[in-house]
Amino acid sequence: MMMKKVIMAVMLSGLMISNAFAISESYRAKLEKSGCTQVTEANGTCDINKSKAANSQHKDTVYKLDDVSVVIKSDQSVTVNGKYAAVSEKNANATVYEQGIYTVIVYAKKVSLMKNGVYVADMKKVK
Repeated sequence: MMMKKVIMAVMLSGLMISNAFAISESYRAKLEKSGCTQVTEANGTCDINKSKAANSQHKDTVYKLDDVSVVIKSDQSVTVNGKYAAVSEKNANATVYEQGIYTVIVYAKKVSLMKNGVYVADMKKVK
């Protein structure tokens, strides 16, 4: 009889403990509505207080070529290997960014890379 009580107590405590790690229904609903996951919400790349559409508009576009990574952010700022690039020229066809030895030319449908003033190649879009 005592053994049955111990087994029952262990089973009940196991059920209560497992629910302690679950997320609340309201948090789950916010995640679903926003299109976020717990990971993207925690690392700051997704805002659970915004809609899926609003969160999807803030995607960065990433281009790579060899060891150079160019990120065009949703606010149109540009980084080259993680460092912000300055706008050096802007016209109807393209915007030119400078970061150290690199010049990045952003056209409507392509991104070109120059190193030390010499054209290297058009970059490949990866994201």
